[in-house]
Parts: sequence; structure tokens; C-alpha cells
Amino acid sequence: MTNLEVYQSKFAHSGWRVFEHAVEESRQREQNYVSLGHILVALGAEENKALRLELPRMRAAYTRPGEPIAAEISADKLLEYSPRHNGRGIRIGPDAKQFLRRALSIAHANGRRKIAAADLVSTLLQMASIVYPGLERPADG
Repeated sequence: MTNLEVYQSKFAHSGWRVFEHAVEESRQREQNYVSLGHILVALGAEENKALRLELPRMRAAYTRPGEPIAAEISADKLLEYSPRHNGRGIRIGPDAKQFLRRALSIAHANGRRKIAAADLVSTLLQMASIVYPGLERPADG
């Protein structure tokens, strides 16, 4: 069982709101296991315009036109194969932990001690630039 209060100390208000949404998404699906997919869905649902502003750039950098990028895949598809935890409490998956560690590193690099929603968006964009190498270059226009 994961004690979520341990995680709360790592988040600023905006980041905690995203994390809580991910946990709730997992509970609603009776998975009780927070994967990276839950965090991405929660981040996409957040009224954070930064992610929505970056989607066109991510789409433009994607090399296969017409295919959706990860941030646009429906929640059902994204979480279809997410593991389930049948024990007590909520488990945080290793992929989610790694994502959160990277977000905390970004927060620290920007002089903050806690993860804000913007750090989660930055982490997503950083990961996307690894998968889609053209993403770090500004689109010629």
C-alpha cells in the first residue's frame, strides 16, 4: 500500500492536483495502480494551457502524418493495458515513479523544491523529444 502523503510533500499545489487526478482516474477504473498513462491523462485533463499549446508543435515534429501522438490517444486506449492492483491502497508503477523523478529533477533545476504542473509538462516534452528527435528544433514556418 502506498502512503500518498509521502508523495504530497514532493508536489506544489498544481502538481498535486494533477497527481490526485491520476490517482482518482486509477480508482474509478478499479485499477488501484497509477501508471504513466494515468498521469498523462490527468495532465491532459488539467486546465493547463501549456500542454495544449505544445500539441501542435509535437504534432508537426511527428514524422508520420495522420497518426495521433501519445498526448492525443483516448484515455480508454491509453489505459487499456494498465496493470491492476488488487491489494489494499494504491500502487505507483515504476514508469510513473521514473516520470515523477524526472519532473522533480526539472523542478530542482529551475530552483524549486516541489513539482508543479509545468514541470510535468516539461517532463512530457523532454520525453517526447527523445521519441521524436525533431521536436527540440523549432518548426520552420
